[in-house]
Amino acid sequence: MTYEIDAPPRPTAGRSLPSWPTARPLRAWQQAAAASVFDFDGEAFLASATPAAGKTTFGLHVAHRMLSEGRVARVAVVAPTTHICRQWALDAARYGIHLEPNRPNSAGPEPRDRHGVAVTYATVSAGPEVHRRRVAERPTLLIADEPHHMGEDASWGRTTIEAFGRARFRLLLSGTPFRSDNSPIPWVAYDEEGVSRANYDYGYTQALVDGVCRPVTFHTYGGDMEWVSDGRVRRADFDVVLPAPEAARRLRTALDPDGDWITHVLRDADEELRSIRAGDHKDAGGLVIAIDKEHAEKLADRLGKITGDRPDIVHSDAADASARIARFSAGSAPWLVSVLMVSEGVDVPRLRVGVYATTARTELFFRQVIGRFIRRTPSPKVQMSHVFLPSDPRLKKLAVEIEEERNHALDLGPVGEQVAERGERGEAGEAFRALSSYARRDEEVLQTTQPGDALQLFAEPAPAVSPALAAFTVTPAAAVAAAAFEPETAFEKRERLRAERAVLVGTIARRTGEEHRVINARVNREVGAASVNKSTDEQLERANRLLEKEAARRR
Repeated sequence: MTYEIDAPPRPTAGRSLPSWPTARPLRAWQQAAAASVFDFDGEAFLASATPAAGKTTFGLHVAHRMLSEGRVARVAVVAPTTHICRQWALDAARYGIHLEPNRPNSAGPEPRDRHGVAVTYATVSAGPEVHRRRVAERPTLLIADEPHHMGEDASWGRTTIEAFGRARFRLLLSGTPFRSDNSPIPWVAYDEEGVSRANYDYGYTQALVDGVCRPVTFHTYGGDMEWVSDGRVRRADFDVVLPAPEAARRLRTALDPDGDWITHVLRDADEELRSIRAGDHKDAGGLVIAIDKEHAEKLADRLGKITGDRPDIVHSDAADASARIARFSAGSAPWLVSVLMVSEGVDVPRLRVGVYATTARTELFFRQVIGRFIRRTPSPKVQMSHVFLPSDPRLKKLAVEIEEERNHALDLGPVGEQVAERGERGEAGEAFRALSSYARRDEEVLQTTQPGDALQLFAEPAPAVSPALAAFTVTPAAAVAAAAFEPETAFEKRERLRAERAVLVGTIARRTGEEHRVINARVNREVGAASVNKSTDEQLERANRLLEKEAARRR
């Protein structure tokens, strides 16, 4: 790959990066994909890899090498959510790459002792000029995580192009490189028929062969549903073919938290999880995907009555959602109930059981959810995940096709999935009321057992495990314990220093009557910092020592 750097980049911490740790060797696909990147002569590279394959590690390896070799002077990671941005920064710190997660546009460029930022598509959209100027100042590697979020016809797509159109190199990482609305994704190549072409592809089938991912068993449940719509009482099980709006109402009836169907399914799922936890995966976890916040609260109540312990809930309205997910991931609580928050890019390897209790039936969302359950832990040797879902025809079709490779095909007309989804969203003003539901477990078991084969309808044989993975002996408990003692990352240290400074400045302000900005400006001058936002960690530490001495004098 040839990079023509117009001017030498300003000195950066990237030149003194530690070597890639030998304790974290790349998987075979990551090595092959990295070789493809550095042999590539274009400016944008799409790597499509199944969820749980290790896209983040691959992306950070590319960033590490480009920074170390001076090909770029900084890295900008753009991701869907603030939680994922923080996760990128935590993972990057393991390799000596210090990113500033979720830095506000108003704070300006990252401090000079940082390698770059990790921000959301929404943040870029709110201030593309901030990022465009920074790209112009320093040769930048853009890592676009799950780039389907920025369709060219949508505001996030336009603003991301505006902000990073002059990036030195753009690495696009996706497990689902397509959009439900089928609008083009920036920097993705399409053939004459409008089908996307990944520059490197690593699918679920190959990941099963390599022992990188877990196989999944789908437990589907039919039953009898009764509801009222348009003033009429309707009854149907999932075998009856219905118009899209009525099929959506049937599904909503099954998922009604006051009905028998969801109670039956939650009870069976909990039994499955208890069985796994009683065996060789003591801290295995379960996840329920709910429709919305109200639905999640009611499902948590219902699950609490079944298990005797009401699970935690995560949703986008909760300010501490990321902390709750991190606490669940590192802990041993059996269940978590989520609304969207754990659908994409969230790493909770101990998840072994899921309940798909949402009305969302797009291929994109379904694949993202299933991706949460296929990530392996070092042990036990044999790992199978279990997902419980309604026997809705659309959902069963998505389950059967989960192993198929999926490229992004541009829109050829609003058919199929889009029409059904519009029908579901368009019924808000229509009279609908769930009356009753009864669950009946299907005799078939949909399972990804034999890598390379389509999903089959048969009982569970033990899945094959690669010799490499079988050699691991680290227990989940040991892994959690090790994670708990990981050293403080650069951005966590900065957060601590900023919090300490705020307390010290507040203390001095109360004792002297000075405004906070006056105290901050005085200390910034003493340590040679332009502002608090632009201070390096070393400047923040010096400032805090000065403030501590001043606070002691003014007692």
